[in-house]
Amino acid sequence: MPSQISIREQKKYRNISWLMPSVDIKDAVERLGSRIVSTSGKEMFGFCPDHHLFTNRKPSDPTWEINTETGKTLCFTEGRGSNLVWVACRLLDCVPKEAVKFLTGLSGDFDETEIELKSLKVRNSDIRRKDEQEKLRVRGLDSIEKDIEKRYLSPEAYQFFVHPPEKKYPTNISQQTVDRYKVFERTYGYYTGRVIIPFFMAGKVVGFCAIDIHGKDSWLRQHPGKLESKYKKVLYPLGFQRGTCLFGYDDCQKRTDLLIVVEGAREVMKLWQEGFTNSVAILGSFMSGIQYDMITRLSPKRVALMFDGDDAGVETTTKVSKTLGRLFKADGQIVKCFLPRGRDPKNLCADDFRKMLHL
Repeated sequence: MPSQISIREQKKYRNISWLMPSVDIKDAVERLGSRIVSTSGKEMFGFCPDHHLFTNRKPSDPTWEINTETGKTLCFTEGRGSNLVWVACRLLDCVPKEAVKFLTGLSGDFDETEIELKSLKVRNSDIRRKDEQEKLRVRGLDSIEKDIEKRYLSPEAYQFFVHPPEKKYPTNISQQTVDRYKVFERTYGYYTGRVIIPFFMAGKVVGFCAIDIHGKDSWLRQHPGKLESKYKKVLYPLGFQRGTCLFGYDDCQKRTDLLIVVEGAREVMKLWQEGFTNSVAILGSFMSGIQYDMITRLSPKRVALMFDGDDAGVETTTKVSKTLGRLFKADGQIVKCFLPRGRDPKNLCADDFRKMLHL
């Protein structure tokens, strides 16, 4: 490496994090006569490129690492730290600016300021993407997974599945069904006094809903001064997008005779209890494009739409049936089940389902 490098230039290339977004590390290391063999997070591991300059022999083990963000390197055998620019300077016997040209693959005259600005844009883009991913990440899943392992459900909370407060009709969902879907009661924190129904996709918890078990009147008494409009019967965690999930999807078989689509998780639980194991919930009154795609991938011979007996349920049935009809392109594949006013599928029994489905 040339010895005539100013102290100012040495300081300039001490931190090369500005350069790293513009460097293909694996390619650069290979062009320096070495190779990367593994990656773990921000670290890449391989054979020390300039090991022979210090020990007069090639390394026999991949005991060298480089940080992909900072460009810092470490040879474990020698305990010697450096960075990628200085490694290239030693191997190519050149000044840092020429090493930068080699590492970035540039040719001819170039301005390092342009590389720095380009790298800054890349880093800022990565930061924004990470921030967006963080915002989309469902909050509270870790604590939900822990609570699933030690599920607790009080008699009062279970009674909610038999006859919810302020509801005219009972649901009569059994304890066995509640246990099967790993429902539990939250007794602390933001969701205190609510039952938690976890949502599984591909065997992993992707979200949950927290349903109030006491009713609106009890909530208003416990929160004096709060407006009635602030009351939410069902809460979903921050970051959870209902349109990316179909409750009950993991239980469904492909190419079955019948798939039943309902609004809520408890309706799926009741259908399963009554023997209709191929059913999914869209978790609301809107079906997303992702959910349409998931249903078409199941390829059922018939799809029964069984939404709540209210205006929203009728409107959802009409919209969904038109879209599914275009996707399946066959008459009779879409069955529209209009429930009586004020009823929903979790209030029905097996005989009611058979009559509606003409079974």
